[in-house]
Amino acid sequence: MTATYQRVRVRVVRVGPDTAHVSVPSYAAGQILVPVQTFDLMSATGMTRVQLTGAVLTATANVAARADTDVHLQDWQVLVPEDGPFR
Repeated sequence: MTATYQRVRVRVVRVGPDTAHVSVPSYAAGQILVPVQTFDLMSATGMTRVQLTGAVLTATANVAARADTDVHLQDWQVLVPEDGPFR
């Protein structure tokens, strides 16, 4: 299967010292959490671990992924309020 990358909205569900878990609605209807490096999120957004918990961000993701390890979230950005609600 060919990777198909698109900008998607994600919600940070859990933030640990090394790994954070995000919900990606376009992957498994957001029911499977995708692990990402906490430091990568903090560096990209300028947010602390506390601020990241529950945050809604955007990222580029492989929307054709069949496994959480194939989602390849990257290019993180903080969602600004005028971008609309989380879907």
